[in-house]
Amino acid sequence: MAKQKEKIVNQYAQAILAYADEHNVLENISADLLAIRSVVVAEPKLTSLLTAQTISDADQGGLVDALTQGADNAVVNLVKILLAHHHFAYLPAVVDRFFDLYQQSQGIQAVTITTAVEADEDQKERLSNAFKKQSGAKKIQATYKVNQDIIGGVVMQSKSLLIDGSLQSKIAKMRAELLG
Repeated sequence: MAKQKEKIVNQYAQAILAYADEHNVLENISADLLAIRSVVVAEPKLTSLLTAQTISDADQGGLVDALTQGADNAVVNLVKILLAHHHFAYLPAVVDRFFDLYQQSQGIQAVTITTAVEADEDQKERLSNAFKKQSGAKKIQATYKVNQDIIGGVVMQSKSLLIDGSLQSKIAKMRAELLG
């Protein structure tokens, strides 16, 4: 069943990405998808209500209109198609896959950069450039976090690469070597 869900999610994500790219509305579609996804994730009862057998078509339509108010027609249609095919619960996964495919098509690699203290803009730029060079990515989308537990240094992690230059890992490695 998981493979079937993955196939369905991928098809919807590819379709909305192709539309957005073809009509030059990637930014609008992206913003609309993020907004709708955040509402659906924040309000899990909404999915239950929209997919309930007891909801009237008029009530469902009103909820869909409220959820998609101001959104691009393609996003509105996506929500309606997901509901019609009983796949509305897949919406967050479709949006996530959309962004994965978009990043792949643009050569963008998402990375989380963790430091022990807040990095200033100059440091962030140097860290981003270092990751680009190490990973070979054309562009990166960096998320910066602070974790005092790493003591010092930096940890950079993407889906396919982990660069751990933290003092925490170096201390753990030395401890393991000393203790044999």
